Amino acid sequence: MFFSQKDKKIMSLALNEAKEAGKQGNFPIGGALAINGNLVDVGRNQLYTNRDWYSHAENRLIGKYSKLILEEKKKGSLIELYSTLEPCFMCFGTSLLHRIPKITFGCPDPYGGVANLNPDNFPIFYKDRWPEIRSGLMAKESYGLLLSFFANKNTPEFKEMFNTYKNLKI
Repeated sequence: MFFSQKDKKIMSLALNEAKEAGKQGNFPIGGALAINGNLVDVGRNQLYTNRDWYSHAENRLIGKYSKLILEEKKKGSLIELYSTLEPCFMCFGTSLLHRIPKITFGCPDPYGGVANLNPDNFPIFYKDRWPEIRSGLMAKESYGLLLSFFANKNTPEFKEMFNTYKNLKI
């Protein structure tokens, strides 16, 4: 898959956010939002910092810029969401409802990512809003952050995650 220099630059900013998230004790996942190829903002996972399940990098960005996204969609602007990890169902659903037409991610998520969902299995409302999903941008860097994070945690849950992720073929 072809990724432009702009894609790579935006994803590198999301990776920086992922690193900061990991330093704060959160899952090392970062995201970025772009409109017409211009960076709007970056965000990071803050699940443990905020003590809620909503605080995924993608959801935080979409929530913060919801009105802007809707205004720009009316103008026909291209809205793009970048994430270092394949979006979960929650973040993907938020993206669908905001009609974000392009999602790019780095590392696949063996615990519930959405890239392999078939839009034909969904009602027309969702099928008509299905985005282009691109994978693999800076996947090794994203993967390395996650693997390192899980390896440094000493609980059965994180050891299981480490073992699951280390078996991914990146």
